[in-house]
Amino acid sequence: QAGFDWMVSQTKSEHNLGENIVAFAIGQIPWICRTLEYGQAVANYGGKKVNTVAVSPADRFRKLDTMFLNDISIRPMGIGKFHQAKFLDLTLSVDNQIIHPARCYGLYKSSDDGKWESDDKVPFFYRDFDEESAENIRRVDSEYTKVRKALKQKFPKEDFKYMLSYMELEKLNHESSHVDILASFRDSPQLSTIKTPTVVGRAGTRVLNKNCRFFTDDIPYGLLIAKWFAVKLGVETPFIDEVITFAQELRSENWLSPGGKINIDYCLSSRFKSGIPESYGMTELED
Repeated sequence: QAGFDWMVSQTKSEHNLGENIVAFAIGQIPWICRTLEYGQAVANYGGKKVNTVAVSPADRFRKLDTMFLNDISIRPMGIGKFHQAKFLDLTLSVDNQIIHPARCYGLYKSSDDGKWESDDKVPFFYRDFDEESAENIRRVDSEYTKVRKALKQKFPKEDFKYMLSYMELEKLNHESSHVDILASFRDSPQLSTIKTPTVVGRAGTRVLNKNCRFFTDDIPYGLLIAKWFAVKLGVETPFIDEVITFAQELRSENWLSPGGKINIDYCLSSRFKSGIPESYGMTELED
């Protein structure tokens, strides 16, 4: 998720670890995997053709690529070459932090408030992707694009080559010819078997799992960080606010005030409660 480099920097400082640590974050999971039997067997549904990774110190990329990265993609699968990106590229590109909450919001609105009669009535998370969920992603991505554009204008000397929109990232990762979001999910051979996260409700119903990582990670360590950048850059994000508000009401949280202002005190009320830069002592973009 976003901000991993900030976590590493803080930990190094707190524990006086010096500069002998190489930290890296992979932009997108190189392959789609699910556990078949815990500790015993896993299913690999396929890999991406191109991956991105951010490395600190940046000059350690080639050594890391040779020693480790090639072993998790190129060598076992014959695809998945890694390209070097910046950590902020990964923070503000379209990845799980956009896809998961936007899809959950769509599922919630198109069902009985996230409830289904039985397990066989629950749509698959990707294979049954609907137009409403696709439109949610378009709207969130559009607001991310405004944030990305504003950041690039503020720091014109920085090369944010891999700070990409959803369709740009889709074409990079999969060398895809898809031209719309809906088809990219419905037609994906890697994603087709992934189920919507649900739990058992009353009388055998299935209920959207509000305690899965799509809510616990992708809001405080995803959309909320983008919201922080938007505030600092003076970018309005009404739909990101709407998705965060949906999630916080579902989980009785308080990330945003009714007016869409970040509730800093709540975000910092315990360590690692959220991933906004203030959690690591940074209050301005220049930090």
